[in-house]
Amino acid sequence: MSQRSVTIDAIKGGLVGLMVVYHATYVAVMFGLADIDLFTGFWWLFPRMIAGGFVAVSGWNLAEKRGRGGSFGGFARRAGMLGLVALAISAVTWPALGKGFVFFGVIHLLALSSIIAWPLLGKPALAIAVGLGCLAGGYALGGQRFVFPWLAWLGLRPAGLHPADYLPLLPWFAFIAFGAAANDMKRRVAAGATHGTRKTARKPDPGVATRALAAIGKRSLVVYLVHLPLLYAIGWSLAAIRL
Repeated sequence: MSQRSVTIDAIKGGLVGLMVVYHATYVAVMFGLADIDLFTGFWWLFPRMIAGGFVAVSGWNLAEKRGRGGSFGGFARRAGMLGLVALAISAVTWPALGKGFVFFGVIHLLALSSIIAWPLLGKPALAIAVGLGCLAGGYALGGQRFVFPWLAWLGLRPAGLHPADYLPLLPWFAFIAFGAAANDMKRRVAAGATHGTRKTARKPDPGVATRALAAIGKRSLVVYLVHLPLLYAIGWSLAAIRL
């Protein structure tokens, strides 16, 4: 595994750890085990920073795969796999959360982005422009609510619905685009710096901590799917004991 992939996986692993911390706090509040306002200040911003990091890393990885010769068919297969997971998440959360079920969360976003990001990969200027447009569109739509739900995936937020996990294309696709642009620009800089040279610098060992985080990052989807039911079970058990 390359040093670059270890580093990116370690970043993802760190984000996984922060995600678990936030969801543990969320579950504690849900079961009355903690009195924290999750909708203002730090606790409002914290999960959005984590989500933005996850989505940006996904964009980085999409550009990396395209740069190494990845085909559209491979991207489509990835989208299909994530799409099936996303549908399962929606199906499971519907009876559990009712109107607040996850109808377009982070996995839904990553599945769709695997397809629509394809034309931007290898074109960092275009990706940045699209990303800025998504941010502007998300900002313009953020305070508005609509009586129909079928464009919620785009960013037209339906009135009266507050899903547990909601990352519409506007503005969240911006982070896919920015992550992809960052990777493309870094590879161009690296290609220019090594042009005409044959010697490759030896990369330092990433260290035990970095490798441990990278191992978690490589399994981020599994952790995402497992940790929430586990935390919910722990929260329910602790609440039952208190009663």
